[in-house]
Amino acid sequence: MIPPLRDDLARPIQTIRKPSLAWGYIHAIDPFNAESSRINGYVDALEAVRQAVWHIVHTERYAYPVYPDNYGIELEQFIGESFAFFRAKIAQVMKDALMQDNRIREVILLQTQQRGPSSAYAEFEIVSVYGRIREGFEIALAA
Repeated sequence: MIPPLRDDLARPIQTIRKPSLAWGYIHAIDPFNAESSRINGYVDALEAVRQAVWHIVHTERYAYPVYPDNYGIELEQFIGESFAFFRAKIAQVMKDALMQDNRIREVILLQTQQRGPSSAYAEFEIVSVYGRIREGFEIALAA
């Protein structure tokens, strides 16, 4: 016997956005030092995206087996390279890392600066479904 068709399957599917709750961290001096960091409740929306961006940019891709292969950023390629190489590649590297998060819609490179012979600075604007974030990151070019 063939079961009868149900009318409720023909209705359009409604997508519901769940809250992007995350633990709220307060970082003191060293964010990876348990003594100087503490959890302070939950964060949601734009602050959760800001925290996710921080964690993605501070996690080297493929370095930790606990993270999937699409999590983190590939910054090791800049070690020992020139600032010109950094300036040419950083926008695409940052986009590849951050666009894995489905809350992030666009990553815009605002500026790059050389900070001494062995470090560089990049400032980005991250456009998310909750709003815009401006973040800057210093990256070591020497080992």
